[in-house]
Amino acid sequence: MQPITRFSEVTVFDAQTAWEQWNLTDYTFKSECLLSVCRNLEQEQPELSAVIKYHLQQAQLRLAEPKLMPGPTGETNELYTAGRGICVLIVEAGMPWAAVMAQLTCAVIAGNAVIICSDEMGLNQCIETAITTALPAHLVHIVAYDSYQAVLRSDVRIASFVGSTMTELSINRLLAQKDGVIVPFVAETIDLASEEKECILAHDPCLVLRFITERTRTINITAVGGNATLLELGNQH
Repeated sequence: MQPITRFSEVTVFDAQTAWEQWNLTDYTFKSECLLSVCRNLEQEQPELSAVIKYHLQQAQLRLAEPKLMPGPTGETNELYTAGRGICVLIVEAGMPWAAVMAQLTCAVIAGNAVIICSDEMGLNQCIETAITTALPAHLVHIVAYDSYQAVLRSDVRIASFVGSTMTELSINRLLAQKDGVIVPFVAETIDLASEEKECILAHDPCLVLRFITERTRTINITAVGGNATLLELGNQH
């Protein structure tokens, strides 16, 4: 994978194919892959490694195990999460790398493929080096920043962004004009004129929940017993 390439429909096809397999992959395996990314960054980029560890710890609490819900007639109901599909991550130049890594980590551990639109050569090379031996092929793509409008017009299912308020508004307009499914938008806006350059979302323990979709699994066991008393209530006159 080249640090910066032009976006094409082949990119979408490859990302979609990678996502279909990744989304069905066991959570433990996904976590191990991202821990490998973390280890690849420990020596050269310890801050980015720490960001990955933090969000993996938070994801472990929220995504690792299905949640059991009430089954009033004896059925078993489980709430679990899945990825949405392809996530586009748009990165303006000069943004804190930690904010980008936070969104990338959450998008991938949630079960999504990611297309990064960035011209930040140092960041692109850092990500490429860290993921090449750790993540499945084609799960993460890096394309030129000015490709983001074309990417947004493709079959992406979630959009994320690290950059200025002005560009955030522009992306919002593009998403509002987009046909098809509604695409959620996760935006970390940063004022480069500020000395702090505060990254609020990057420190949000629930950030990963912005990149998932919830699903339920029901196993109906009333036919072999269950809570027959509740079923009989409907027959009373």
